Amino acid sequence: MQKMLIGGHLIGADEWLPVLNPYTGAPVDYVARGGAMHVDQAVALARHGAEKMRETSLAQRAAILKHVAELIRQERHSLATLLTQETGKLIGESRIEVERAATVFELAAEACHHPRATQFPPESFMDGASRFGFWAREPRGVVASILAFNLPLAHAAQKAAPAIAAGNAVILKPSTEAPLTVLRLGLLLYRAGMPPEALSILTGKGEEVGHALAAHPLVQTLTFTGSREVGLKLPVQAAAKQIETELDTVGALIAAETADPEQVAPIAVQSGFMMAGQSPTAVQFLWAHVRVYQPILDALRQHLEMLRCGDPMEEATSLPPLIHPQAVERVDRLVRQAMELGASAPLGAQAQPPFYLPTILTDVPDASALNAEAVFGPVILLHAYEDIQALLHRINSMTIGLRLAIFTHDIAEAFDIARRARALSVHINDSPTLPIEPSVRGDMQEHHMCFEDMLQRIERLSLPKYVGFGAMSHH
Repeated sequence: MQKMLIGGHLIGADEWLPVLNPYTGAPVDYVARGGAMHVDQAVALARHGAEKMRETSLAQRAAILKHVAELIRQERHSLATLLTQETGKLIGESRIEVERAATVFELAAEACHHPRATQFPPESFMDGASRFGFWAREPRGVVASILAFNLPLAHAAQKAAPAIAAGNAVILKPSTEAPLTVLRLGLLLYRAGMPPEALSILTGKGEEVGHALAAHPLVQTLTFTGSREVGLKLPVQAAAKQIETELDTVGALIAAETADPEQVAPIAVQSGFMMAGQSPTAVQFLWAHVRVYQPILDALRQHLEMLRCGDPMEEATSLPPLIHPQAVERVDRLVRQAMELGASAPLGAQAQPPFYLPTILTDVPDASALNAEAVFGPVILLHAYEDIQALLHRINSMTIGLRLAIFTHDIAEAFDIARRARALSVHINDSPTLPIEPSVRGDMQEHHMCFEDMLQRIERLSLPKYVGFGAMSHH
């Protein structure tokens, strides 16, 4: 029985919700079913916590963030095991996620040593010669984050670390499916010296706890990671607060005429079937030029037939289960619906609960729901194209956010597509799963990119404040 963490207190509830292991279906543990009352308690304490955080120096915040990164690394084995137990992801994927969470806290600690205050010379105005001023940043106050099940620890770190660096109090609401690792992170943050009132982790159902958080007038900023349908309803409830949503996006891959099928297939499989496709960068669309279509289909099939379903705790397993039986049913329904409309499946298209077998769909008609929503399962839609202009037109009229990879040996074509495609990110001859946040690549360019991303996240969780001095005369 894991209690909620509310401003440093362990709080239970009248009812407990089981957290099920996706592979075995058995309960891993139970969490408290929180409600609006608990949200009120957490926010009331967070307001005191926000005052305390505001008074902590940047050096103190950096020390907390650095310490928590160390604690995560010390506990990495038990954290990775717990992540696999509650999400069903492969133990290797869990280890990467734990490392990523630690790196996010380190980056935020480093960012505390690079505060951005901008000097503003009013001398640029006619009457400003004797004045002086600068822009500083202030914390927003109480920052609440509603998290998704697929990357619970990485997302919790991504939301909490910049919020702490900016001097805010933090309230996290992990998903009902995967709250345990986030609760463990909360205890580590307390141990690392976070003022207790400044951190709460609430568990329970989204429609109860999440809604109450979104509607609470004293929460200044709300961040949400999850499905489009829920995310788009939030702003109505959240009224005047600042909202940041990360809604479902998918990976897509263009294999141009000059692409090498032996290079494309393993990347498509790795990106499309990592976490069984339950990730915001999982490749769902693969557009192959007619000349490379058949070799790519053959290579894909060959790579997919090597994937092994099984216990995610075992190193030999390469395809994890889906998060719960309803997810398997949903993927199966979407695939069957596409096939009823005329799509064919050269591979897979079969549910084997708790797994969905790796699936390739071809000739998926435009009317299929799979073209408009993230499948969140191990399914790739393979399309042939001849004319890149027509393909770009199609890509640019899609409603879902894309992370686009382009495989080509023609640099002009790569630039043209990168410039004209409407996508959240474009990756040339590289995997679309490379997010702008610490990934496992330790190179410097990556680090600078991540560091810039962290500084921007911290700025979004703070407010600008202008401080100006008038004419100072000598007496």
